[in-house]
Amino acid sequence: MKKKKNGFTMIELLAVITIIGILSSVAVSAVTQYMHKAKKQDFEMLEKNLKAEVQNYFVDHSEDIPNIGASKTITAQTLLNDGYLKNLLDPDKNGVNCNLTSSKVVVTRRGSAQDFNMTLDYKVCVVCSKMKSKGC
Repeated sequence: MKKKKNGFTMIELLAVITIIGILSSVAVSAVTQYMHKAKKQDFEMLEKNLKAEVQNYFVDHSEDIPNIGASKTITAQTLLNDGYLKNLLDPDKNGVNCNLTSSKVVVTRRGSAQDFNMTLDYKVCVVCSKMKSKGC
């Protein structure tokens, strides 16, 4: 009589565990890259929102628009105090704002006195725990 073998051999189990390990390391790497990309996109959105809120600020505070050739700095704290900005949430920390005094937009007015249209250049600087704008 032959005995019927039930179960797996040790080599088969090791092969399966090795394959699962390789697949899990690939999955963890992909998820980490996805998370980093998502945080970067959140940070870029913060920069765009800060610029848009400064533009809204100048609609209501046209007297603060700099003279030709001059610059004006508007901090995120100013926008928060005046109600233009609700928060500037750090992508790396849930519920925590980025640095509101260091996060700012420097607005420079170009052109000449004869120009009917004014040109404003915006240099956005957002400072968070692990990220910082290139314009800082």
